[in-house]
Amino acid sequence: MRILVSNDDGITHPGIAALRSAVLKFGETFVVAPSSPQSASGHGITVHGPLMVRRMQVRDEFSGISVEGRPADCVRLAVRKLLDDPPDLVVSGINDGANVGINVFYSGTVAAAAEAAMLGIPAVAFSLSMAGSNDDYLQAADLCQLVLENLIKDGLGKGDLLNVNIPPIAKGKPKGLLVVPQSTAGITDAYLGAVDANGMEQYRLGGEYTFHFQDDSDVLGLAEGYITVTPLHIDMTNHDRLIALRLKKWDYPGETV
Repeated sequence: MRILVSNDDGITHPGIAALRSAVLKFGETFVVAPSSPQSASGHGITVHGPLMVRRMQVRDEFSGISVEGRPADCVRLAVRKLLDDPPDLVVSGINDGANVGINVFYSGTVAAAAEAAMLGIPAVAFSLSMAGSNDDYLQAADLCQLVLENLIKDGLGKGDLLNVNIPPIAKGKPKGLLVVPQSTAGITDAYLGAVDANGMEQYRLGGEYTFHFQDDSDVLGLAEGYITVTPLHIDMTNHDRLIALRLKKWDYPGETV
């Protein structure tokens, strides 16, 4: 199996080194990741400039390719150009911080995996809530390996997309594993206002926010100390609404289909 490893925290982040080590047992690995942190970059791609790449040795742990771009850029460029053959699997992470609830939409870690799914390649995003040290990533990597082993054993299909979150290692062994949907309950956050030296009004998103809890969800499961596994898909169509709108008699001058 050929496995592409990426992330959104940057190629030198300890989380990607830990994840690469965890997936070595499953096959040949290739690391292509952003040259700098790209947290909360979402699914943006670079369209108005070149993507600069550098082949590099990361400490004494692995060799890889850094890309001056977004996480989705890294995966797409790797599949289209940098690798001799497409990977059989893409893994993204281990992210510094959880990616649950509506944060999934902002996550570069999930975007890297979603980009693979868009290309028909199965992908898994891994995130660790509240990492405190490099050793936390190593311990989390063992859990990532266990989850991935189960997923591979059961079979990952073309374009499968899974989002996996691991509770804080410092709080002890996870209570178990839950397969749960993504929460859509939202968050409470705040913008902090100020006026700069030139009299310009400015705002900065505060670092603290709270999730609104929703039963049977990734947010609640992770908060209760469980590893959460959430299957996602790239089809954003609301199929129930699609049927209703197709049945509607449209007041429109011309043919509607």
